[in-house]
Amino acid sequence: MSAILDACSKPGTAASGSETVQIARPDNPVTLPMNGEPIATDTPIEQGATLQILNWSVYMWKYVINQFVQQYGDNGIKFSGITTFNNMDEGVQKLQSGKIKADVFFPTIDVLGKLVAADLLQPLNHDLIPALQHDNWAAFQNPYYDQGWRYSVPYTIYTTGIGYRRDVIPDDVIHGMDNPWSILWDPTHKGKVGVYPSYRDVMAIALMKNGITDLNTSNDADLEKVRTDLLAMIDAVSPRIAYDASYNKLQNDKFSVTTAWSGDVVAGWSYAAPYTEAAYKGFGYWFPADRKGPIDNDLIAIPKNAEHPRLAHEFINFWISFRHAMDNFSWNGYQPPQTKADVNALTHTQGLYNKQSSSWAAPADYVSPWMPDAVVRESDFGIGYREGPLPADVDDHWHQIWSEFTAGVGS
Repeated sequence: MSAILDACSKPGTAASGSETVQIARPDNPVTLPMNGEPIATDTPIEQGATLQILNWSVYMWKYVINQFVQQYGDNGIKFSGITTFNNMDEGVQKLQSGKIKADVFFPTIDVLGKLVAADLLQPLNHDLIPALQHDNWAAFQNPYYDQGWRYSVPYTIYTTGIGYRRDVIPDDVIHGMDNPWSILWDPTHKGKVGVYPSYRDVMAIALMKNGITDLNTSNDADLEKVRTDLLAMIDAVSPRIAYDASYNKLQNDKFSVTTAWSGDVVAGWSYAAPYTEAAYKGFGYWFPADRKGPIDNDLIAIPKNAEHPRLAHEFINFWISFRHAMDNFSWNGYQPPQTKADVNALTHTQGLYNKQSSSWAAPADYVSPWMPDAVVRESDFGIGYREGPLPADVDDHWHQIWSEFTAGVGS
């Protein structure tokens, strides 16, 4: 069983044993097996509990967490901090170690089935999470990767594109390119190119650059193109790996162009001193106008060893309800799939975080008006390309290529 998690958390290993992980795709939806039953609806909220969260770094507004704690003050709920990780490999390793007994964990789609196969997650009680059906897009009521949402709910939605400095790369230049993905290989920007420490996303961009839209490919020829291009990137632009490439280092002139998740660039205004609209107008986000590019969503799940499973259900329901989801969005820049949110108004609607921070930052909308490419629409999920789980041998091949690339890249 542990070998299954090894396959998704450690380069250079392969799964073995009798456990089988079904490979979910939009055209091959998967119903994950039930590992026991969800907690009973009448399970009491754990009294005096300290909420334990295992999540990506800089991905939750603590103000909203404290709002949850206050709402459940009569139960003596406390919160001391978030245990964080900078990529999914690290997050899975921390969960698998058992040293952290998180109440909620924030996985990606590609590892969900492996976590279930390793019995590291517990099934959800739908009666305790009514906000999913009340407030979230229909696309997530029965997702392909978790039919019947047995183990997960959607957290945020995002596209993967290009972040850039508009004073170095004007909008009309990148939008006018025949293949904008190739800008990450342009020697003009040597020493100023940043990439994420995320093998799936960086390799997906190399695939897109080559016109390959299967972001889960096992084809040796496809992967050899990725390998060749990534090694060529080292020679052409001397890229550097940075988790905060597009929301910090881009704004502070460490990079001119980066791989970028839409939410990172949206949130970057709070890193652009002197925190004025004029300062942040220097940064842009590109994603294909036809919306044919990488698109995905992150998840919230409850670990099997959670010490406060009823509290975890309450937290999930709170976090994906309209007001709290949008308040968090105003801080972390990552759009939630909220039915009541008018996607056409996001570029001219101010969120709670900026309203509270107006003493030090210019008014900022949920999404800056000059970044319409960063707004995600429900229809995008029927157009864009998803990064799903990989079979163990394929994942091993991907990791081998990634390891060869990172061996020659600085940080």
